[in-house]
Order: sequence, then C-alpha cells, then structure tokens
Amino acid sequence: MPRRPPPRPYHHGDLPRALREGALALIEERGPMGFTLRELARRVGVSHAAPYRHFADKRALLTALAAEGAHRLADAVDAALTAAGPDLRARFLAAAHAYVRFAMDHPGYFQAMFSTDADPNDPAFVNGRERSLGLLYRYIADAQAAGYFGEGEALSYVIPVFAMHQGLAVLAMSGAFAPFGVSDVRAASDLAHGRLLDGLTRARGEG
Repeated sequence: MPRRPPPRPYHHGDLPRALREGALALIEERGPMGFTLRELARRVGVSHAAPYRHFADKRALLTALAAEGAHRLADAVDAALTAAGPDLRARFLAAAHAYVRFAMDHPGYFQAMFSTDADPNDPAFVNGRERSLGLLYRYIADAQAAGYFGEGEALSYVIPVFAMHQGLAVLAMSGAFAPFGVSDVRAASDLAHGRLLDGLTRARGEG
C-alpha cells in the first residue's frame, strides 16, 4: 500500500488570531451584532465548530477584542502623553487626539469596546479600561498640583473630558465633520478639546 502523506499543518497557524482579525473586519462592516460565529468560521475558512475551541461564544470573542482594544488604546494615549513633553496643554491635546485617532484607525476594536454584548466585568477588559482611566486621573492630578485646574473631585473633570473624547471619536468615525468643511481631524480635536480645557480652567479658577 502507498504510504499516506503526513498531515498538512493547520492553514492559519494561529486560529485565535485569525478569528480575532476576521471578527474585527466583520465588525467594521456590520457592527458588533451584525455577524455570527458560524459566519466568522466560513470567512476564516474553518469548520463551524472550530471557533468554539477558543471562544465559548460570540460574547467571549467580543470581550477578548474589547480587552485587547482597551489595552491598545491605553498604549496609544500613554505614548502621546510621553511624546508631548511636560507642557500640560500640549499633553491634554495630544492625548485627546490619540483617543480620536485610535477610534478612526481601529473601528473594530473601538466598537467592540463599547458593545453591550461584551462582558464589562471581564478582568482583562476591566484592566484595560482602568489603564486608560488611570492616565486621565493622573493627568488631572498633575494639573491640579500645578494649579492648572482648581481643587475639586477628579470625577468632575473625568466625565466631561471622557464625553468630549467619545463624542468627537464617534463624529470623526462617521464623517460628521465633512459638512463643516473640516478634513483635518487633529485640528478639529485640538479646537474642541482646547475650548473644553479653557472652560474647565476658567470655571475652576472662578470657583
């Protein structure tokens, strides 16, 4: 009898990564809820059962993407803060733009991070969120110590800053600035966040 050829190596080599990348592409096309694991398996080129060897269900996959995205966002913001140097205004604007830019460059991760189908209590996801928030809280502490912001609970700064980050990111992703003739995302981010920063500084100074 002829000898049977040795089995070929697995096509992808790293199925979890292939599934993540396929899911990110589907999220960008249809949103977090616009696909099934069965469809993802077809796109990646594996059996319908293969994804379940690595992810219990679609929620687990979305949560893994959300956690990875949260850490990547924290890395991007941290790098922007470091590159901006010691000036507090420059650091604020750089970090803000990094947040908006991340959403535009990685819409799959960004949508997964804010998907209601991801598990908000997953330890890796919680850790990623806390890293990003920790950067913002440290910036506020530094600004208060330097007299740039007035005294007060840090949360009173965190909420408006986060709202501005998130709102601008969603607007930029959707192309909503186009009717205003704005094509430079950095300029739009600096303008909006600069106004917010000036308002927060004046409001606390007057208080």
